[in-house]
Amino acid sequence: MRKIIDVSSYQGSINWKSVKNAGIEGAILKVIRKDLNPDKQFEANWKECMEAGMPVIGVYNYSYATTEAKAMADALNVVRILNGRKTKVWLDVEDSCQKGLGMKLISIIKEYQKTIVSAGLEFGVYTGLSFYNSYVKPYRTLLDCNFWIARYPSSKKLYVTSMPEDKYMPAIMHTLEGWQFGSTARISGINGDVDINLWYEEKYFTKTVSTVYGGLDYALVFDASYYAERYRDLKAAYGTDGALLFYHFIAHGMSEGRQAIDTFSVQAYKARYQDLQKAFGENLPLYYQHYIRFGAAEGRKAL
Repeated sequence: MRKIIDVSSYQGSINWKSVKNAGIEGAILKVIRKDLNPDKQFEANWKECMEAGMPVIGVYNYSYATTEAKAMADALNVVRILNGRKTKVWLDVEDSCQKGLGMKLISIIKEYQKTIVSAGLEFGVYTGLSFYNSYVKPYRTLLDCNFWIARYPSSKKLYVTSMPEDKYMPAIMHTLEGWQFGSTARISGINGDVDINLWYEEKYFTKTVSTVYGGLDYALVFDASYYAERYRDLKAAYGTDGALLFYHFIAHGMSEGRQAIDTFSVQAYKARYQDLQKAFGENLPLYYQHYIRFGAAEGRKAL
C-alpha cells in the first residue's frame, strides 16, 4: 500500500523532489482540460516527476461527456497528449451533467475504455462513493475495470503520515484500486491543499461482502460499514462482521425502517411517493425492494 497524491494546475508549480522526500510514493496527474487542451501543468509535472524519480501511476480526465461520441473524442485527445507515454488513464465521472443518464453513462464509460485500451493503455474509473452507489452500482455487472473512489471521513488537515480508519474504506462491487481519503493534505513542496490517496497493491484489492439475498442484490440500500457506524447497538453486537450485519438488515433492519446506506432512506422514500404508499402501505421491506428493482433506474429520490 502506498501514499499517492493527485494534482492539476490548481496546485501550480510543484517541487517534486520535496514531495518525494516527504514520503509520497506516486502521483496521478490531470492530463486534459474541459477545452480538450492539456492541463496547464501537465507537461511540467510529468517532466519533473521523471527527473525526481516520482512514479506517475496514472493520469486523469475529468469528464463532461454525455454521449458516446464525446467520450471517444475525449479519449482520443488524451491519447494524443500522452503521445506514446505509457500510464493508466482514469476517467473521472462525477459531474452533475452525468447524473441520471442511466444506462447511457455505462455506454459512455465503455466507449472511453475501448478507445484507451485500443491505444495500449490501462483504464480505470474515478468517482465519489455516493455517485458510484447512485449511478454506477445499478449497472455494475456491465463494467469490467478497477475503480478509484473518493470518500472523506474527515475535513481536518491531513499530512503524509495521516491514515484513515479502515471502517471508512469504500465498499464497492468492483475492485478498489485506490481510495482518495482527503482533499486537505499539506505536503512539503506544494503550496496549499492537495488530494491524498491510499493506493493498494494487487493483493490488497478489496471487494465488499455479498449483499445478495433471495435472488435480489441489496447493495443499493445496504453498506455494512455505514450500518454499523449509524447504529451503536449493531456495532456492539456484530462489530465489523459484514455478513452478520447484512443478516440483521434482512431479518430485522428493513422492517424496523433502519437506514443502511447514505444514499437511501426508506422513510424519505415512503413519504415522497403516494403511489408507493398506496401499493405497499406500512410494509417497509417492499419499499427497499422497489427502489432496487425500479426506483433507482427511474431516478426516484431516496433522501
